[in-house]
Amino acid sequence: MEYKTVIAGPFEVNTYIVWDDKSQDKKGFIIDPAGEKILIEQVIKENNIKPQFILNTHCHIDHVALDNYFKDKLHIHLYAHKEENLLLKNLKTQGAYLGIDFSEQIIIDRYLKENEIIKVGSINIKAIFTPGHSPGSMSFLVDSTYLFSGDTIFKESIGRTDLLGGDSKKIIDSIKNKIFLLDENIIILPGHGEKSTIGYEKTNNFYVAA
Repeated sequence: MEYKTVIAGPFEVNTYIVWDDKSQDKKGFIIDPAGEKILIEQVIKENNIKPQFILNTHCHIDHVALDNYFKDKLHIHLYAHKEENLLLKNLKTQGAYLGIDFSEQIIIDRYLKENEIIKVGSINIKAIFTPGHSPGSMSFLVDSTYLFSGDTIFKESIGRTDLLGGDSKKIIDSIKNKIFLLDENIIILPGHGEKSTIGYEKTNNFYVAA
């Protein structure tokens, strides 16, 4: 597996382009296409990647801004948890809160289920339901090595819960009872900021202190 990170949009979302570097067809996927479409397209073209779908860790407006663009351009589907429909129905309100005029309608094509395994070439993706930052937040464990955690957990921090659908108790439960039960060597690739590891966060994340 290989991945590239594009820091996208005014909120500096980590958009990830992931692909199977062990096969000739280089099938892959995009996580949270948030902006910088030219840079994302450049990564896809330069590495000859064939994206199969889009994964949304959650559907706050800063993480979905280019969902429709890449769905249409690449003829691929969007995967997310069904509980994120609450956010998608309120994209215009989300945009207004942030001073953004956003009138698009975004549709989830496939609802992801807890512990569902998705295969892309030789890559295995495990969908883990980690609500709290939003009702349907998901983290994606790829090849038991990388956890794409969205806005659930960051290096030495956690996602905010004061936005639509947030729940402070649920986010702590998701981290302690799901993420922190994974192998400590797993690398966390969050929705914003720099990477970390589960072991490091268990020791150094003040917000999830025992």
